[in-house]
Amino acid sequence: MWIKIAVGAVLGLIVGHFVPPGYALWVVLGVIGGYLVELLVGKKADQE
Repeated sequence: MWIKIAVGAVLGLIVGHFVPPGYALWVVLGVIGGYLVELLVGKKADQE
């Protein structure tokens, strides 16, 4: 779980370097995205 959140944060840092409004917003969105990916993967595993 933490790996997906960390990957989201790193991707947020990379995107924030190039796209306004800056790092903070993109890191937060990356962390949220990583968490949502974890939830979706967990739900899919529970269904199978």
